[in-house]
This record gives sequence, structure tokens and C-alpha cells, in this order.
Amino acid sequence: MDNNRAVAIYTIICFFICFCQITGQTLKGYVHVNKKPMNAAEVFIVDSEQKKYFTITGENGQFSIELPNKKWYSVKIFSNKKLLLDRNIFLEGNKIENFSLEEKEVEIKGLDIISKKKIIQQKVDRLVFNVENSIIAGSGDVLDAILLAPRISVQNDEIKIMGKNKILVMLDNRPINIQKNDLINYLKSIRSDDISSIEVITNPPSKYIAEGNSGIVNIITKKSKTDYWNLTLNTSGQISSRFINKDGIIYNLKHKDLSISSSVNYAGGYSVPTKFSNIEYPDATWTENNNQLLLTDNFSSRISIDYKINKHISTGAQYIGSYSSPVIESNIESNIFGKSNNNSLIQTKSKDSKNNKFTSFNYHIIYAIDTIGKKISFDFDYFNNIGNTSQVYATNIINDLGSLSNSQSFSSGKNEGAQRINNYSMNVDVEHPTSWIDFNYGARLSFTNTLNDIKFYNLNEQGINLDKNKTNQFSFKEKNQAIYFSANKKIGDKWEAQVGIRLENIQTNGFSKTLNQESDIRYTKFFPTAYILYKLNDHNQFSVNYGKRIHRPEFSLLNPFKYIYSPYSTSEGNPYLLPEFTNNLEFTYNYKDFMITSLYYSDLKDGFDMLNMLDNQSKIQNVRPINFITNKSYGINQYFYLKLFSWLNVNLTLNIFNSQSKSNTPITLSYLNGWNLETKADLNFTLNKQKTFFLGVNLWQTSKGVSNLDRNSSGYQVDASLKLLLNKKLQLICYANDIFRSNIIAYTGFSNNNETFYRNYDDLRFVRLSLVYSFGNKSIKESSREVKNSEEKERAVSK
Repeated sequence: MDNNRAVAIYTIICFFICFCQITGQTLKGYVHVNKKPMNAAEVFIVDSEQKKYFTITGENGQFSIELPNKKWYSVKIFSNKKLLLDRNIFLEGNKIENFSLEEKEVEIKGLDIISKKKIIQQKVDRLVFNVENSIIAGSGDVLDAILLAPRISVQNDEIKIMGKNKILVMLDNRPINIQKNDLINYLKSIRSDDISSIEVITNPPSKYIAEGNSGIVNIITKKSKTDYWNLTLNTSGQISSRFINKDGIIYNLKHKDLSISSSVNYAGGYSVPTKFSNIEYPDATWTENNNQLLLTDNFSSRISIDYKINKHISTGAQYIGSYSSPVIESNIESNIFGKSNNNSLIQTKSKDSKNNKFTSFNYHIIYAIDTIGKKISFDFDYFNNIGNTSQVYATNIINDLGSLSNSQSFSSGKNEGAQRINNYSMNVDVEHPTSWIDFNYGARLSFTNTLNDIKFYNLNEQGINLDKNKTNQFSFKEKNQAIYFSANKKIGDKWEAQVGIRLENIQTNGFSKTLNQESDIRYTKFFPTAYILYKLNDHNQFSVNYGKRIHRPEFSLLNPFKYIYSPYSTSEGNPYLLPEFTNNLEFTYNYKDFMITSLYYSDLKDGFDMLNMLDNQSKIQNVRPINFITNKSYGINQYFYLKLFSWLNVNLTLNIFNSQSKSNTPITLSYLNGWNLETKADLNFTLNKQKTFFLGVNLWQTSKGVSNLDRNSSGYQVDASLKLLLNKKLQLICYANDIFRSNIIAYTGFSNNNETFYRNYDDLRFVRLSLVYSFGNKSIKESSREVKNSEEKERAVSK
């Protein structure tokens, strides 16, 4: 069966490649000014449907461009921002046209061939925040610009789309596959002046993998004709309860057809997170305080190389490597208050040491078939993750007055775990525009192998003894074959529609050597997407989109063996855990340049989560992931972009939604319904006329509400930053996070009719002082050719 599927996918790919070879008609031309050939003149062509094409003349003034047949075209020719010629032609079949001019050129102010774009644009499948049209967004770094983008929240150094679990950040349509801390430093090193736009994709099209109920933030940079190199050094010191330092170097080079981007980052230091829980048993109340000391020790590096072989073919590769060795020391004090004053006290100390090596490699090649947008892209990706952990605990029962059963006064143990993950994937993507509709299709193959080896040792007076009953080897394999297809059509000046379908075929196999237990899961699923955009006029636009998503469990959740933290705390995986599926529907109204209203609905089936299973007799807590949640939620997201004064810009977001969750296990509540309110405000002040001194204030608040089958308390957070541009090379930034230490949200739920209460704080209140120094001969000059291409391109490309 697998061979048949592989043959079918191979046949479809071959058909796609052959189908892609269909080309349009060719317009060849010669540009002469005063009877002399014009070199590097910019040829800008617009058809009757306002589709735009672009090319550039060679040394002999010749150009060649493929266009859809039987249409009228407006041809404008520029040189150094001067309009040389404006002519209308009709194309039917291949044609050669001479464009000669003997009169004096007419200079124009700027490029009036393109009307000024709005700051925020609604496209059929995404929102576009045009950074180059925003004065405040264009005066800092990329992270400053992201803060102003609609529906985006940057909180505690994490980028989110409001209403989404996680996001994928891309740069020029290519994923930035680096860790969260490194990602923030990387984005801070890019000037917002070098950014053209930021695309917010809340419901990704079918060409993107269907994994995760997530969104995409795609950062589009301006292109440069000139060669350049630049080096950026950044360092920061962060003080919370302890100290963390972060340092990095970024080097970029463009020389002719070669581009190189590289970085090295290090983060090290300590933080002091705290955790508190309370469980109401029928005969006792169990409270637990966990004070932790967390060591961060992470080194990472990245290098990407791209080379344009000729006008049709470009290729490149990217390497990412990281090594981290965090350590968590926990000091847990558990108090058990019996209903008959039979109280007990337990103290547990543990040390969890990890080291993780991550290696990622990507190779890609792009073949641009013609000048009207036909192209084929091929990607090969590989990653390898090697993780080792060692966790030692010692538990003392200081006082036992009968509230515990079958208890020992002292126990100690050691967990050792190793995990190996290897993944190979190949992706083919084809863009195929025609004169009446634009197609996009492709295929993806992915192979994943994981091996988990867990050992448990009893530590006692006799020494270290391996407990074979608590030791396990577990392997997991996953194969994924996917094909996708989408079509985009503009209908007149007001309507645009896009539909897509993605088919994913999955086979998984999990095997526990110790338990001699094997699980095979196979499924084939369709993931449709649909988008409609209606432009009532220049100030009012409406859009609606639908998409289906899948979220597969992490590999660590599939290991069936128990991991022991103390005699009263264990966790285990579930090899029969199934993926969860989500249907998303969204309606959006965009008014002018500053207001976006979104109504959304989400339907989750077979949702999985970590479930804390309490035993009323032994008081043992065992955490295990299971599929037990069905959730329906709907709400409204209101966004405002307000420029109140030349020195004050305000970004406001209001998110109100209702969540209705059902459970199919008697361990939890059977049903929970509630409303939630989230608000966010970003205030950006320009403090001097030179626009070198800035103040940012960010406020976030959430009301009491529900999270699946738990109730959550309210919370808020206030952040502030001062940025000083000492010159074009040096930036000084002072940032204060969670100033009032107020982002402490508690969750209340039920397990086996026992009320549970959890409240954690990750040491979020800190002050960070950063220096960013950049130098080199970087000179990104806005070229009409490249900027126009990026501005007018209607679809995104994923690699």
C-alpha cells in the first residue's frame, strides 16, 4: 500500500512539473534614447486587469518578457526615476517592438506608477502591515515594527498572534528555524528601515504544513542592487532575581550574485521561578511550594548561503546548530493538613540536568521558468536532536501523623533519559500563474525516527541499583506523504477568491521493548482552505476564510513509561495518543488604514492535554496525556492603529471570546462554559525632533475566564522601554518587563472530584540593558524594480 502511494505521489509530481512548462507569449523590445541603446532601463508593464510585470534591459537596450496572450498592455519605461516612455500595445502572439525616444526625458517625483499603499492592507489570505509607510515603525528594529502589526503580541520575549497557540516566523517566505531567545536577538539586529512589510497569516493556506492551530508572521525585506557587508554586535545584561547575559554576532554579505547571512549567540545565567499548588482531597488538603533555581546555558550558530546561478536558477543552503545544558534545582515543601489534625510535612529536593544538541540543514534550489511568475522550488531538510537528562531526587517525610498511607520516611531515586530524533523531508512547490487564474501546487515527504531510553535507579544505603521494572526503551517512527493544490482568481476590481486542498497520509509505529508493546496508527486526512475578499471601495474591505488544521502530539508524549519525580509524583506518555483537529472560520472587516474587526469561530475535536490523575488513598499524582477535550469557541477581535500626534502612536487590541469545553473522561468536569476578555495597548512616543530617542509602553490584561476545563484568574502586565540611537551604528536600549510583578495567573480545576489549584511565576520581572552596534558599508538603496515586485506580488512562497 505504501509503494502504491509513493508511485501515485511521484506521478502527480511529474505531472505538475510537466504542466508547469506551459508558457505565454513573448514580447521582445529594444529601447533607444537619442538613437543610443539604453542599458538597465526599467520596463514596467500593466495589463487591463491591473496585473503588473517587470523586467530590465541589457547592454544593447534589449529586453524579453513572457506575457499572457491577447491583451492590451500599458508599457512604461524608466531610468533613474525618470519616465522615458509610455505606450499602449496589444499582444497577440510573439511580438518585437521598438521603443525609441529622441525628446528630453520627463523627470517625475518618486515613482508615481504605484499609488501610495496603506499602512495596513487586507489581502485575500493575510493582513499586510507596510512598515515602510509607518514613520514610527521605520525608526527602530524589526521587533519594534512587529509590535505595531495587527493582532500581534510580543510578551515576555515571545511573539504570538492573539487567539493562536503558537506561530511560525518567516523571513522573505523562509522559516527562521532558531530558538525563541535567539530569534528575539536576531530580529533586534535587523533595522526596520530595511523592512518593506510584515504579513500576518491567521489561517495559513494549503501550501503550508497543516500542523498546529497556529499562524504565520512573514517579514518581507527590501532588496538591494548594490553590494554590501555589515557586522552587528549585541550584548545585554538582564537582572531579575538573578542575572542573565546574552551576547551575539551577526554578519551579512552581498557580493554580486552571492548572499551570506550568519550569526552566533550565547545566553547564560540564572532565574528563580516559583510554583504553588493546592489539592483538596476528601480527608486532607495538600499544599505544595516549589522554589526553583534555573540555569540557562545555551550556545547557537547559524549560516545561510544563497547564490544566483543565472537569471533562471538560484540555489542555497542553511545550517543551524545549538547546544544547551540547562539545570533546574527544585526545593519542594509539601504540607498535608488532615481533616482530623493529622498533619504531615514532606520535603523533596531534586536536580534536573539536561544537555541537548540540535543540528538542522536545508538545501534549496529555485527555477524561475519565465518572467510572468512560473517557478519550481525544491527543498531538502534534515534535523537531528540528541537530548540527555539526569534527574536525582531525595524525599524526606519530616512528620507523618497518619495523613499518608504506606509511606517511607526517606526515599531517593535517579532518572536517566536519552532521546534521539532524526527527520528527513523533501518538498516540491510549483507556482503557475495563467492569464485567467493562478495555480500553486506541490508535494512533501517526511520521515521521522525517534529512540527513547529511560533508566531508573533506586538510591539507598546499599548503593545505586537499577530497577528493571521502571526502565524502558521506546522507539517511534512516523511517515508523512502530502500533496496540495490551490487556485487564486481575481474577479473584476472588487472580488478575489482562493481555494486550496491538502492531503496528508500518515503512518506511525511505536514499540516499547521493555513492555513488549507495539502500536500502529494510520490515517489519511484532507485539509481544505477557502478565502474570499470583497473590496467595496478604497476604505472598506471584507474577507472570509476557512481552514482545517491538525496538531500531532510531541514525540516525548508517546513514550508509555513512567518518569518518577518523587514517591508521590510521576508522569508517563501514551503511545495511543491521537492527533487533534481544528476547524477555523473567520470574517474580517477592514476600515481605512486603522481599524480591523474580526469575528471568528473554532471547533476542536479529540483535543489532548496533560491530565493530572489523583489517587485519593495513596495521594500519588500521575500525569498522563489523553484525548478527552472537545471545544467550541467564538469571539471578536478588534484592532485600532491610531496616530494621535506626530510624536505618539497607539496600537490597541480587544479580544472577547466564549469557550465551551466538554470532556469524555469522568476524571475532570464534564462541561465548562465561560467568557474571556483580553486587551493590549502599545504606546510609542518619539521624544525628540531628531527621532533618535523613543519611549515604548506596553500594557496587557486578561480577565477571569476559562481555559478548556479549568477556570483562570485575572492578570495584567506592564512593560516599558527606552531606546536611544546614538548614531546610525549604535543603539542603547533599556527595557523593563512586568514592572508590577502582576502576571501571576492561577488555574482551578477538578480531578477525581478533587479541586486543584495551580499558580506559577517564571521570574518575569526584570530590567534589561542592551547595546547593539552595527558597522560596515551596508547601503540598501530602494530600487523600483525590487520594491515593486515585492509590493505587487499577490501570493506568498514557503520553502
